[in-house]
Amino acid sequence: MAQESFGDFTVRKRAASESGLTDGEEDISGSVETEVGDVSSFTLYLGTEGAVDVEVALSPDGGSTWYVTPESPVQFAEAGADIIHIEYNASRIRLTGSNGTAVEAQIREVV
Repeated sequence: MAQESFGDFTVRKRAASESGLTDGEEDISGSVETEVGDVSSFTLYLGTEGAVDVEVALSPDGGSTWYVTPESPVQFAEAGADIIHIEYNASRIRLTGSNGTAVEAQIREVV
């Protein structure tokens, strides 16, 4: 059914930026980290090839100090995927796997 609209209106959308913490699936047992934009929250996407616990740590000061998030560890009993919405304002994120299982990680920030 067609709809009619009269007058001026504005359509708004949220801009977003995304970055990969990993280059595809890789061993993150030695940690991977990246800068987070100046945002108050972001979404972390994780995919694993097998059982692994992923520790999520955030830094408010560019990587000098790290804090493990209450959402951590993200536990995988087998291969799978999870999405975590992180509502903290941080300058860097670091992920550490509990073993050598390959993990793919991406973040998407609303800017």
